[in-house]
Amino acid sequence: MNRNLKRLLKNLVYPVLYLFLGLSYLMPRNKNVWVFGSFSGAFDDNVKYLFIYVNEHCPKIRPIWVSKNRDTVNFMRNKNFKAYHKYSIQGLWYALRGGFYLVNGSALDINAWVSGGSVIITLWHGVPIKKIAFDDEINKDRIFLFESKIKNIFFYPTFYMIKSNFILSTSKKVSALFSSAFLVKKEKCLNFGYPRNEILSYSKNNIMNFIEKYESIETKKLVQNLKDYDKVFVYMPTWRDDGRDFIQSAGFDFETLNKILYEKNYYLILKLHHLTRLSVNIEQYENILLIDNKLDVYPILPFTDCLITDYSSIFFDYKLMNKEVILFPFDKEEYISKDREMYYDYSLVTENQLVANSFSELLKFIQSDVKSTKNNKLLQEMIFETREIDSCKEIVEFIQLTCRA
Repeated sequence: MNRNLKRLLKNLVYPVLYLFLGLSYLMPRNKNVWVFGSFSGAFDDNVKYLFIYVNEHCPKIRPIWVSKNRDTVNFMRNKNFKAYHKYSIQGLWYALRGGFYLVNGSALDINAWVSGGSVIITLWHGVPIKKIAFDDEINKDRIFLFESKIKNIFFYPTFYMIKSNFILSTSKKVSALFSSAFLVKKEKCLNFGYPRNEILSYSKNNIMNFIEKYESIETKKLVQNLKDYDKVFVYMPTWRDDGRDFIQSAGFDFETLNKILYEKNYYLILKLHHLTRLSVNIEQYENILLIDNKLDVYPILPFTDCLITDYSSIFFDYKLMNKEVILFPFDKEEYISKDREMYYDYSLVTENQLVANSFSELLKFIQSDVKSTKNNKLLQEMIFETREIDSCKEIVEFIQLTCRA
């Protein structure tokens, strides 16, 4: 769909949507109804873990999940959760009645056009290394279709008008970045840590109980299979904004990699962003597994031994387990110039970490027993500040004591 057609459709549809938004302010909101949703449509990320916590610990609250994905709705109903499709009668009803929207990205995760009068709390989905939202100068033209700020305000309301009341953060430094990126005051950023990271500190038995209760059969089988290997790697690179097949440009030789993994009884899990293109058929490799991009990887991470990543926020989360990380920034200069600028010099990320600048160097690290589980100053400033905080409990208490007053 070209830009001119997009503009025409927006011109026709948006006046109607704003009418719905205006009418939604007239609906009385029930502060005991908390509506949850994720931009991917999946049952994942910080919102998932807070939703489970509220179901388990808050009997006076009615948690409702709203999703655009029918498979997600069916899966959650099979787990005895209240879940509805975004455009079903019940989904629209709860979106209109919910006193609180708890989302991963924005009110669009549920239904921004009927969100009037709700308190929107964005839990977000990562500690930023790369620049995001209004700080991302490289991709502004891809995000906004119009040169006029007035038109952009009208056609992109979740950036300007239907904004989050609060944004979850992991530290004061991250709050400063979010304040700039999302045009919110620092005091609206809540330094409570991320709910999804709590499972990283569970015992293996408790994680298995969690998986048995809340995860798919695929996750359960995968975790059980990982026990057969001496070492498990998980490769989770950030996506490139044009969706290019950067795996190929990285020089990956999956044949050689699989041979090394097989000989050492190692295993590699590959988790890619849903917009990343991959031209290789991974199924032919016995010791490499490409998992569904909608699969929640957090219950799986404690059963892995080493993370391979580049500019992804998963780096910060994984270090909370004091496990090995290999950074693989093979295209750093290209990425910074074409995809995203960084909030800080990348050397601050790589300090005390293993760094492979080419695929051959990556193979050497995989083959060797060289390890680095050290931390650095950036880790302390970005995520360790809230390491001991019970994130879910803090969020719930904040809503109950502050937002419901």
